[in-house]
Order: sequence, then structure tokens, then C-alpha cells
Amino acid sequence: MSFCARKGKPTKANKSGVATAADSVMTRKETAKFIYDWYKPEGSILEPAAGSNVFYDLFCQPKYRCEITEGTDFFCWDKKVDWIITNPPYSIYDKFLEHCFGIADNIVLFVPVAKALKSNKIMKMVEKYGGLKEILYMGGGQQHGFAFGFPVGCLYYKRNYNGKTLITLRVAQK
Repeated sequence: MSFCARKGKPTKANKSGVATAADSVMTRKETAKFIYDWYKPEGSILEPAAGSNVFYDLFCQPKYRCEITEGTDFFCWDKKVDWIITNPPYSIYDKFLEHCFGIADNIVLFVPVAKALKSNKIMKMVEKYGGLKEILYMGGGQQHGFAFGFPVGCLYYKRNYNGKTLITLRVAQK
């Protein structure tokens, strides 16, 4: 847990306060580069769950990072950015996505693709924010070094987007 002075309360991993093993999934460098090259973000960019900096190291300036294990709590971040690209903690996905919606115009989350439609709560948040522009399917989680084989990929949310959601079936190279 970290203390967020601005919000005045600690950020917990989930209701139990215990992080799950799925929250410590490090993205491979090759996967991060594929994602970065696919979206080609421009403008300010934040990596809110930086881990070992595989996304952050690819970003051009202005770039920012948060990493809870180093004491920089994403939930304390309130500066607006053009882009967020990250592999978020899964146990607090709803809260994490909601905070992303408050600060970024373009959000790319590398997650199990089922997260896109996981609840009506998420669907209402997405509708209020704008829309889900693309689901980029990238194969099974084990192909990207995850301990699970669920289908993974990128969910690309865009503020004020009201078009169709593109589903791209592209498997990234190992």
C-alpha cells in the first residue's frame, strides 16, 4: 500500500488489501515495442504502472511514469496527458480504468481482452468517456510471458470517440 496525500487514504490492491499474483505481470520488451509501434502515440504520455520501464523507455518527451513499488501512486496523479499506455494491475482494473478516463484522451491497456466487456459498470464508464476504438488481439498470455493462457491484447479507449469498435486479430511476434 502507498499513501496518497492528495486523496488522504491508502490505495489498496483490492477489497482484501492483498495484491494478487496477476498484478505483477511484467510486459516483455518485444511486446511493448510492438504495442508502441502499433499506436504511434504523440504528445504527452504517462506510464502509470511502469514496472521495469519497458513502455516508458520507448516514449518520447514529454513522458511521465508512476510505479507503486517506488512510492509514486498513480491514483495521486492528476496532470492531464494525451496518452496512457500500460499493463495495469488486474485486481483493481475498474478503479484504474476510471482514473485513466479522468486524465488521458487516449488509453491503451495491455490486458486479458475479456476486460473490455467484463461488466455493465465498465460499459457505462466507457460510454460516458467516449468509446472503445479498438481491441487488438495479440494471442495467449503465455506467448507474452504471463502465467496464464487467456487471450490478451490491447484495449484502446479514446475520449469522445463515437465510431465502431475495430477488432484486430493480430498476433504479435514472440
